[in-house]
Amino acid sequence: MTCTLSKELAGKRILVTRPKHQVAELNRLIQAHAGININLPVIDVQASELLGQESLFLQKIETFDFVFFISVNAVNFALQAIDGKIQGLQKTKLVAVGKATADALAENGLTNVLRPEQGFNSEAILAMPELQSLLEMRCLIIRGDGGRELLAASLRERGASVDYVEVYQKSLANSDTQDVCVYLLNDELAAVLIYSVVALNNLLLLLAKDKIKKQLLITPLVVISQRVYLAAKKIGFTKIIIAAEASDAAMVNALLNGEACG
Repeated sequence: MTCTLSKELAGKRILVTRPKHQVAELNRLIQAHAGININLPVIDVQASELLGQESLFLQKIETFDFVFFISVNAVNFALQAIDGKIQGLQKTKLVAVGKATADALAENGLTNVLRPEQGFNSEAILAMPELQSLLEMRCLIIRGDGGRELLAASLRERGASVDYVEVYQKSLANSDTQDVCVYLLNDELAAVLIYSVVALNNLLLLLAKDKIKKQLLITPLVVISQRVYLAAKKIGFTKIIIAAEASDAAMVNALLNGEACG
């Protein structure tokens, strides 16, 4: 089923929920189509304090056969934790979840990166031929706090040992919602852009009042994956568009043209 919002964004308000340090490109793309970005960060991202084993894993990162980066934040905070010293990372095989994550690695001089030709989630990673037989391989997953366990569990089933380094922490952002509430009550938001299940849940926490939530649920929602789509549908959103891939450009393209809708 295809769902198209509008071919034009001129004068339309689009709610952007990304963390403050990740909104620049998305805002630029919205403005390029004459839309109005309304920024409401729903996630606060901070570097984790790495102690003991996690710190040692980063210091000896070349001892791992595969190092998985789950997000752009995982790349940036990991490089921050090792003071940008990439020699160890150049000696192992890196796996990126999504094009944006692979691009972030490349921008920092790391080109020995595997990523799926199609897809941008754990399932796509696990389908890669290079990861089918992992007997006695050592794998390190670099991510934020929490998250899915599918990747680690599947790698272990294939014979690998798996460790984590959680290089950043996510929390509910302390954002002023007053203007957004007014826009919702006056039906002045054309769409909401959501990049994760955590962001979706945090948005509902910030806009929990009955009248506000009721209006939010009938506002078109653009999401980055099938997983977020299913979570939004379960919550009760009525107009959900899924982007074709995990990128700001794909999110805006879905906003303009519609990729799928429920």
